[in-house]
Amino acid sequence: MGIIYNEWLKSWYGRKVWLFALIMLLFIGGAVALFLFTQNLGSPMVADDFAEVSVSVFPTFVMLFGVVLIAGAIAGEFSSGTVKQLLIRPTSRHAILFGKWFGNLLLAIFMLVAIVLLSTVIGLIVFSTEGMSTGETFKTIFEMAIYQLPTLVFYMALATLIAVLTKSTALTIIITFAPLFFSGILQLFISQYEWSKWLIVSHIEFFSNYYDSEIMFVEPPFESMWGSLAFLGAHIVVILIAAHLVFKKRDVL
Repeated sequence: MGIIYNEWLKSWYGRKVWLFALIMLLFIGGAVALFLFTQNLGSPMVADDFAEVSVSVFPTFVMLFGVVLIAGAIAGEFSSGTVKQLLIRPTSRHAILFGKWFGNLLLAIFMLVAIVLLSTVIGLIVFSTEGMSTGETFKTIFEMAIYQLPTLVFYMALATLIAVLTKSTALTIIITFAPLFFSGILQLFISQYEWSKWLIVSHIEFFSNYYDSEIMFVEPPFESMWGSLAFLGAHIVVILIAAHLVFKKRDVL
C-alpha cells in the first residue's frame, strides 16, 4: 500500500496530471461549443446526446494518458536512474512493479470517472433534459464508462511490459499506441474470417464490440460478452506475469 500511495503521489503532483486535466477541460469546452453551434443550426441537442458522445470519445485520451503515466513511472525511472533508489530497499521487485502499474491504473480510472462525471453534469446544465431522467442519464453514462475499463486495463498492462522490456519512454509510448490506433482498422479487415475471433486484437475494443457494435458496424468476436472479457482478461494476466518475470531479472546499471 505504501508503494501504491507513493506512485499515486508522484503522478498526482507531477506536471502530467495537471497538463492532462487542462487539455481535457479544453476538449470538453470545445465539445460544448460544437454542440451549441450545431443546436443553433436547428438540430436540437439534449444532455443525453452530449454525455454519450463525450463518454464514447474522451476515454481514448484517458488511455493515452495512462500509457504515458506507466512509461514515466517505469521506463522513465530506468532512464533517470531513480529506480535504483527503490530496488535497494527491502521490498521485492514484484511489489515495486505491482505498485507502479496498479497505482497508476487507479489514477487513470479516477481521471476517467472524473471526466465522465464532469461531462454528464455539464451536459445536464447546458442542454435540455428531454428523454431520459437525470438518474437514467447517469446510469447509462457510467455503464458506458464501465465498458471502457477492460480496454484501459489492457493498454496499461501492455505499457507495463513494453516499459520493462525496452526501458525507453519513447518506445513504450510508440509501441503501445500502435494497437490503440490500428486495432480497429485491422479488425474491420479480418472480422470476416472465423479465425480472427481468436486474435487478441479482435477483443481490445471492448466498448465498440459489445456496447456500440451496431453504430460502429462491428461484429463481436464472441457471442458472449463475458467470454470475450475472460479472453481479454487472460491475456492481461499473461502480459503482467511476463512483465513481472522480466522486471525480476532486469539488470539496473
